Amino acid sequence: NWQKEVPSFLQEGAVFDRYEEESFVFEPNCLFKVDEFGFFLTWKSEGKEGQVLECSLINSIRQAAIPKDPKILAALEAVGKSENDLEGRILCVCSGTDLVNIGFTYMVAENPEVTKQ
Repeated sequence: NWQKEVPSFLQEGAVFDRYEEESFVFEPNCLFKVDEFGFFLTWKSEGKEGQVLECSLINSIRQAAIPKDPKILAALEAVGKSENDLEGRILCVCSGTDLVNIGFTYMVAENPEVTKQ
């Protein structure tokens, strides 16, 4: 069977804070979803247009280290996430059309249990 099961919590959606280090984009409370077939990762934050990432372009998803950029740390602290509480709560989605042109999107979960799912 070609189809992998997509966990129901991903289909229903989970809320993460999202940031990108290179361009300093920070979006709190983004609703992330994966379609039932596992083809697309979508996210939407309040007041912004929705974004779509084709899952075939994702190279890896892994736990990430706490960001060192003081602007990102300040933005996270402004929404109630202190640096001391970030351990085990950050995922890095590495994606791109090849291994040279890649981008990194970071997702901060409410708690470490969500990142493990």
